[in-house]
Amino acid sequence: MKKFIFMTTMAAALFMSACGGSGQAGEEPATSSDNEEEQTVEINEIDEEAVETAESETDNYQLGDSVGISGITVTINDAYMTDERNDTSIIDVSGVLVLDVTYENGTDEVFPAGRDIVLEAGGEHARSYDLDSALPADIAPGESITGRMAYGLENAPENMVAVFEPLMNDSGENAVFDIETE
Repeated sequence: MKKFIFMTTMAAALFMSACGGSGQAGEEPATSSDNEEEQTVEINEIDEEAVETAESETDNYQLGDSVGISGITVTINDAYMTDERNDTSIIDVSGVLVLDVTYENGTDEVFPAGRDIVLEAGGEHARSYDLDSALPADIAPGESITGRMAYGLENAPENMVAVFEPLMNDSGENAVFDIETE
């Protein structure tokens, strides 16, 4: 989405620059190098504005943001690809993405953490992938836990989002996180 907004803004900026006039009546016409210089300055100014606008227009949360829904607060601390594999897994994957996640249970019921974040990569749902020491785990009321959630990817990790919707969520709310790996 960010790339689409950025590219659309860039195309509009270039179009506006190309259609701009070269001066006012009574002024000497500018030389082509002056016009190129002015256009370059204008485009650079618009580029910076477009990037800031594109980044601020997303409604998605980013790594490190905390979101509370129905008394459960989740923070996706980090996202990374791992070479670790489960030899007993029946899923054939090209890569495994790990999310480092913190849950806080602000309810008065035990919460089953690690069963409520769905990963989409390139518009496709990624399947959860079993790794040692990965969530799920039950969290007592007032407690918190940090753990790993792993997902098997069939293709290159592009345009990834994680959708958090707590299992004990009566309102149907969810939170979408942009997932970027290094």
